[in-house]
Amino acid sequence: MGLILKSKLKDKLFYIFLLSSFIVISAFLPLRWRCDLEGLNFSVIRDEDLDELNIELWDLSSDVNSSIGASVVFLKGKPVNKDPEKIAKILDRRGIWHGILEFDPSWEFSREVARFRKKQKFFRVHFIKPAEIEKLNLSQENVYHRFRRAVLERSVEVLWIRSLPGIDEGDLVKRLEKAIPGKPVSFPPPPEKEPSFPRIVPLILLTFLIAIYHPVLAILSMIFLFFDKNLMVSYLGILGTLAIYDLAKRKRVLTILGFLALSLLVNLSLSDFYHLNQILEFRGVKLSLVSLPLFIFFKGLYRERKNWRKFLPFLLILIPVGIYYILRSGNFGWVSSFERNFRDFLESILWVRPRFKEILAFPFFLTLKHFEKYRWFFIVEAFGSIALVSMFNTFCHIKAPIFVSLYRTALSLGISIPLAFIIKKILKRL
Repeated sequence: MGLILKSKLKDKLFYIFLLSSFIVISAFLPLRWRCDLEGLNFSVIRDEDLDELNIELWDLSSDVNSSIGASVVFLKGKPVNKDPEKIAKILDRRGIWHGILEFDPSWEFSREVARFRKKQKFFRVHFIKPAEIEKLNLSQENVYHRFRRAVLERSVEVLWIRSLPGIDEGDLVKRLEKAIPGKPVSFPPPPEKEPSFPRIVPLILLTFLIAIYHPVLAILSMIFLFFDKNLMVSYLGILGTLAIYDLAKRKRVLTILGFLALSLLVNLSLSDFYHLNQILEFRGVKLSLVSLPLFIFFKGLYRERKNWRKFLPFLLILIPVGIYYILRSGNFGWVSSFERNFRDFLESILWVRPRFKEILAFPFFLTLKHFEKYRWFFIVEAFGSIALVSMFNTFCHIKAPIFVSLYRTALSLGISIPLAFIIKKILKRL
């Protein structure tokens, strides 16, 4: 009887968590939305503009103190024996803006410099190297989507359009100005501002969720608070994926609502200046993607331990598939020309590309009850849970405008629901 009461109490507290979460989200979300709209403003520069705009390239593999008179510097190259704090002081003393080049060896170092700066005079720059055009065989359409994606999905402030072989710069700029909701602004553009709401409120709700799931785990989260609040948010978010799945008891709508609330609370908890401008990022992205699927898989495997040999082939398949899944979850995974063109095609008709793994996994999550009679049900359940953690991961990209993340999630669900209906019909016939 005590266990039943405990379970009923958990259910009531979980509903209180959901209700409180959506009240807080409805109050804070418009403020974040407004900041993101302004964050889509961008500047376009070309190679010939560097001298006119007084931009200098500082190669971090050589002496950076030789520059005099530059008003803007782009840090580039692999840093050799460089102190980011020292460079930050030089930039602050001279009142110089600095550009952080995406996908350049200087990327991590440049962001570290930004963390040391007292003046918030920095911005991110997206550019494509001429050699990359030939190596990846990029077309005008590919280049257009690369620049569009940089602003729309990462809120990058500056698009540096180099002199690229086979690329019509004028046409490219016109298309970008037409396609991006933000407006072109004068150079250098300011970084995105943070919304004015108390981020401690969503953090308290995340702690409340973990306390419902397991009070001891919530108490342990206080340790992170003394050292690093951002690490605490990651800890609560990753544990939250397990908590929501357990507390929602595989009820489809309740689970999806729970994951949406969790995702938005994590996003709002980290909606500070440095996360919105990608100087800091959500920690534990890979762990958040595998924790729930692995937990479900190994829990099911333990339940079927007497027949474990029957599931050995699945385990052998899981390892390489899991490695590929993790590798493709970052920004640096290899993409074929066919997939690149297909992604660009989807973006051209859907505005933002839905996540393929959600479209593949959501239909199985939505039809789970039709697989329950099979011993290998837990394998389907683990695969279906990938859609949930992928949705959570979408909102862990704090730099992405919140409305883009919401639209992407709605798009994935909108495509997955008809697919789930088809799978259900097939299973009934079988």
